[in-house]
Amino acid sequence: MKILLIVTGLGYGDSIRAEAIITKIKKLKPKTEVLVMGYDNSYEYFKNKYETIKIKGYRFDQKGLKFRTGTFLFKNFHIPISWILNYRENKERLKKFDPDLIISDFEIFSNFLAKKLKKKCISIFAFDPELYNIYPNKTNNLSLQSKFLKKTYEISDKVIIPSFTKNKKVNNTYYINLIIREGNKKNKKEIIKKLGLKEEPILVMLGGSKYGLILANKINNIRNRFKENFIFFGGDFAFKENFLEYLKVSKGLITLAGNLTLSEGFFYKKPMLVYPIENHVEQLLNVYSIKKYIVIGNKNNVEEDLNKFLSSLNKLKKNMPTFKFDGAKQAAEIILKNYKN
Repeated sequence: MKILLIVTGLGYGDSIRAEAIITKIKKLKPKTEVLVMGYDNSYEYFKNKYETIKIKGYRFDQKGLKFRTGTFLFKNFHIPISWILNYRENKERLKKFDPDLIISDFEIFSNFLAKKLKKKCISIFAFDPELYNIYPNKTNNLSLQSKFLKKTYEISDKVIIPSFTKNKKVNNTYYINLIIREGNKKNKKEIIKKLGLKEEPILVMLGGSKYGLILANKINNIRNRFKENFIFFGGDFAFKENFLEYLKVSKGLITLAGNLTLSEGFFYKKPMLVYPIENHVEQLLNVYSIKKYIVIGNKNNVEEDLNKFLSSLNKLKKNMPTFKFDGAKQAAEIILKNYKN
């Protein structure tokens, strides 16, 4: 089996999720060959793991913890041309590889390429169209994003959505359990010793994008007012493969609202203070679906948020949901089933 994997270059969560699924596929079908196409963070993440082709992708205006739909559209008016160039520049390599299936993690170029190569395309993303239908805080910008993502789902052969709320199949869409990476199986004492920590830290995960930098700066400016060891990941900080080790021994997690990090936080039963990127439909829906189990932050009230979060650690820990975390295996089985068909 040959898989062409195409992953968005924004952040690292999509790349990590895609790798978790590919790892499960290779366990079920060891002779699977993988070719990756990526840009920015996805290219950097995969280039030393699989044969990876660097392509042109979307440009994001990553400022101020807010997704700006108009700016995004303006910056990416060129994207259809980029797709054509990506195809022309790599046409011979792709025909030689001749994938059986294209897997996309939030990268619509995959659908364009699937049509060119006459291959099936399976799209993976956490946006839930059913949940958006009942979301109470709709705006014109969010509805525009929703329409774009729904259209992407419609032109995909199959869609896989890791979900906090459901596990079912609707038309061409599979809602599955949460996807996480496999972490270090050592106990907490061993990991604390290995990492050289004196106490359980509070982690601040900014993701692989620049959106969370304003939040990091605000927390950093007031960190001395709290008797806590804050450790920062993501943003301008170098990517660390051992984030899960720190997460396992942490006291709590401050994060944006990406599906992967939230899933891993719940897996390790960590209290979470969550700052969704404003006007980002997937992140807002993620927070909406788990609001009973987290503290939702406001970038304009960071000190107040921290006080509330730190005083609520025990309460949050006792109120952990009982999610299932075998989504990567479920996704792999769905992909292999559709490959056979």
